[in-house]
Amino acid sequence: MLVVNRILVPHDFTPASARVLPHGLALAAKMKARFYVLHVTDRSDAPYPARDLPAVRETLQRTGAVSEEALRAVHIEGVSRSDGGVAETIHRFADEEEIDLIALGTRGRQGARRLLLGSVGETVIRRAERPVLALRGKGVGAPPVPGMLDRILVPVDFSENARGAARVAAEWARVFDAQVDLLHVVTGSSASPPEPAPSVSDEEHVGPEKKARRALATMGRGLGALGVPVAVHVRTGAAASTIAAFAEAEETDAIVMSTRGRTGLERFLLGSVAEAVIRHVPCPVLTVRTYGRSIRALAD
Repeated sequence: MLVVNRILVPHDFTPASARVLPHGLALAAKMKARFYVLHVTDRSDAPYPARDLPAVRETLQRTGAVSEEALRAVHIEGVSRSDGGVAETIHRFADEEEIDLIALGTRGRQGARRLLLGSVGETVIRRAERPVLALRGKGVGAPPVPGMLDRILVPVDFSENARGAARVAAEWARVFDAQVDLLHVVTGSSASPPEPAPSVSDEEHVGPEKKARRALATMGRGLGALGVPVAVHVRTGAAASTIAAFAEAEETDAIVMSTRGRTGLERFLLGSVAEAVIRHVPCPVLTVRTYGRSIRALAD
């Protein structure tokens, strides 16, 4: 069962952080969760006083990014901390307040993609024992409507980790009445999907795309049993660009990816594939760990 009671948005007073605020708040309203906005200062930052943070509600009211009903429904708490490194403080606060979901903008100070794709964001995602929602600071297409999820994309490499991410996506789909799109990209290094061993004569005539479609159909039936609509897709090409192109063409509202790929070295998220996906899609990307409390708390 999907349980999200507390949502945290680290905020560094940049447009990227401002853009993620309405999405975090819309999720909090939908899930009836408490909403925290955290600003962390370090030695290289100009200090922002804590008194600026309670103005988050007023800022959201002025922008009209979320409804007045959502603003009234959510408890918003602004906090400023300056007691350590940025990533470490985010994690410590998340642990202290039992945060269920962290939402990050993908561009930090000085336009350097620092908050997500630099050292701070990578550390947050790598060490997070909870899902992290990443949203690009400046989309290449129409920005997603906060809180509106009709189609959720899950890139699948047929690892158990990807299956865990698919289960989380299905739980989100149940909450938002959305469709789950399972996508496998056939590349030169794609793993073969698991399936019962066929006869040699059958195997000779079954290509990787057909095998992938069969395996996706099996996975889709399992998710469909949870009461959500599922569609399966197979494409060929480079993984990152194909995922991004699919998301744009199909007007995907969110992507769910696991933080560990089939190698077990965190490549699928923190390597070139996921970084490129996050960098090129306008929709939020939900990254989930497939071990520890993240999956067990959300998908069991």
